[in-house]
Amino acid sequence: MPRRWSKYDAPYSRCNKCGWSGNDWAFKYQGLCSKCYKRWRKEKAEERKKLKIPNDNLEIAPGLIITRNVKDRLGKQAYSDVPHTQIWHLAGTFERIGCLLPLGAMAVLMFSYNAHPNFAPFLEWLTVLGFVMAAISWRIQKVETDKRRPIVDARLEELARQRQMEIEEASAFYQSSEWRLLRQKIIDQQGRICQECNCPIGEDYDLTVDHINPRSKFPDQSLDVTNLRVLCRSCNAKKGNRFPEELSDSDQQDTK
Repeated sequence: MPRRWSKYDAPYSRCNKCGWSGNDWAFKYQGLCSKCYKRWRKEKAEERKKLKIPNDNLEIAPGLIITRNVKDRLGKQAYSDVPHTQIWHLAGTFERIGCLLPLGAMAVLMFSYNAHPNFAPFLEWLTVLGFVMAAISWRIQKVETDKRRPIVDARLEELARQRQMEIEEASAFYQSSEWRLLRQKIIDQQGRICQECNCPIGEDYDLTVDHINPRSKFPDQSLDVTNLRVLCRSCNAKKGNRFPEELSDSDQQDTK
């Protein structure tokens, strides 16, 4: 009998690892049956997990500790927030021109050397000029990048401190007696049913109260009863820091 059901006939073969013979669609993957193929994929996933850099804590400033994944995310934002200087952009333009000059000179020498032999010295000097322009532009870009790096690091530290302040403020808010009282009131009014997927919520761990308009963007509506609804943890995590309209639009794009 085939180990994986399908309405089409599975190919017949013998597993290269366990020796099982029969019909199985998994034989086209590494020549293994379904059980051995799943075991092989699990072993490969564990190997990739060992090679992956662990998400440990990093101290980017005295008393400021963030995880490696957060540092990568904030680093990309800091890199985009600090623009390059005009000199860096001009150097990049000259570098591209310097790279194109030798290619153009070589093309002219190749196709018109016999017809215009007097142009050969001029084209050779043009090639040298292109390499010199590219080298000088590369050096200018390196100097400007070295000057920009401390500014990016300072911006990264600023973003990390803002994130730490937001975490502390959110922790203080969700531990306040006002929020706990209002949260229980919303649960009593709406029941233990998710307002998004309409599934009953049995475990207290899955029971959350969500701000329809995100609290980070509308702090004045943090304790507004009309801005609160009961959600399960999965729906709340899926919504994140977005509006319900943004969530529905992204879901429609994912389904296309």
